[in-house]
Amino acid sequence: MVNVFKTLRNHWKKSLVAFSLALYGSKWSYNRYKANEIRHFYCQQALLHGKEKFSPLDQPTRIAVLLNGKANNNKAKSIYDKTVFPLLNLVGLDVRVYRLDNTDSITSEELLGTKIEPDKIKALIIIGGDGTVASLAPHILESKTLSNLPICVIPIGEHSRFFRSLLPDSYSIKDKVKLHDDITLLCESVLALFNGKIVHRPLLKVTLSNQTEPIYASTLQFGYYSQMNQLRQRLWYFNILKYPISSYYVYLTRSKTPLTLSDKKSVIYTKPCSGCLRCRIVEQQTALPTIKPTFFSRLYKSNRLATTPTIEHNVNKEINPDCGVEYCVANENPIEIQAVTTTIPNEIQLNISDKVKSYVYDNSEIEKQSIRVNDVTFYPNPSLSNSIIIDNEKISLVSEEPVECKIQLTNKSLKLIQMNSEPLIKKRSHPPTMEDLDEQELAKKHILPFYTIKSLIT
Repeated sequence: MVNVFKTLRNHWKKSLVAFSLALYGSKWSYNRYKANEIRHFYCQQALLHGKEKFSPLDQPTRIAVLLNGKANNNKAKSIYDKTVFPLLNLVGLDVRVYRLDNTDSITSEELLGTKIEPDKIKALIIIGGDGTVASLAPHILESKTLSNLPICVIPIGEHSRFFRSLLPDSYSIKDKVKLHDDITLLCESVLALFNGKIVHRPLLKVTLSNQTEPIYASTLQFGYYSQMNQLRQRLWYFNILKYPISSYYVYLTRSKTPLTLSDKKSVIYTKPCSGCLRCRIVEQQTALPTIKPTFFSRLYKSNRLATTPTIEHNVNKEINPDCGVEYCVANENPIEIQAVTTTIPNEIQLNISDKVKSYVYDNSEIEKQSIRVNDVTFYPNPSLSNSIIIDNEKISLVSEEPVECKIQLTNKSLKLIQMNSEPLIKKRSHPPTMEDLDEQELAKKHILPFYTIKSLIT
């Protein structure tokens, strides 16, 4: 024993390296063991739903899974195979998986329109990040069939800000924590088909004057701190040093550059309205069809073809004085503009930052002014036109003329499935057994039986 300690003391460098490797290996093995334990528990819960008996004449409920294998730097497929795929095979549903990254021959519109057979499916599962949801959102909102289907989002992408807005209040997850590393969260999002609830969430509709098609997203960032975050992602190999390097570099190069054009108002917005008489008239006027007047109607100046909006009797006839009135942000030179969706209907959260910090480690340290708005309009500086970040992706606005950027909510909302407020793994007293489980025992364990999915997907 004395010789062992003497050897360790004489070769202390090798001993230190060996101890560090052993400590790292033991921690990695323990985390992997706990992750497999969590997967095993949720597979048992999924098997409880899958063992529910039904008549041979009945067709199993069909669900379409839209998988973006290239999400999260091509790691989404491996995460899906380890965690999500076993659960989908055990829940007792007719699961059809469609790869979004292998659709070179067909477009997303053709995939959602014909290939997945929208009339036969009862729910959609989107596996990916914010970019995956934003790319599929316009096709889902335009389709009458798909817009009425409940959508389950599984956050396997690198950035999942949209999924964070769906989390119940009981989940307190920091922004730096990556959701795809949380095994419990991934499993709960799959089983939300059985014990979740339906919520409606709109998306941001970003309209640029130099582009014909709008962009759908959940967040928009433009300014000093968003450039800092983008630089940190590129400097990942510096580890913890990426925070001071990115902070001081952006502070020295971009802190004095104005975000918006000097001859335009910085940020123009309108306040949200719950629905007054003026809103109703404007909605009906925009919905009225444009009828071409005939030659005789123009000759005799007839007004018979003109239609006037009709107001129903049960509509609120009060007029909101702030409805449709444009306001301007007090500070003419903001350094950061951020627009995000909220849980409140017909409202966008506009975050404006005025003070520049030379060093920022956590985004929660940023001082900002939050305003609830209906829509936002601003004219970005052409020198910073490639710094607009929509769902963590840069948008280039190469144009000689000033570009107007308008942000508003979509008219339709996505029908999404929200997870249960308390995870199933916290409710268990002991691992469930597969034998002799009836409906009363399942209710005691707060596990919903198989047929409850019909309340969500019908």
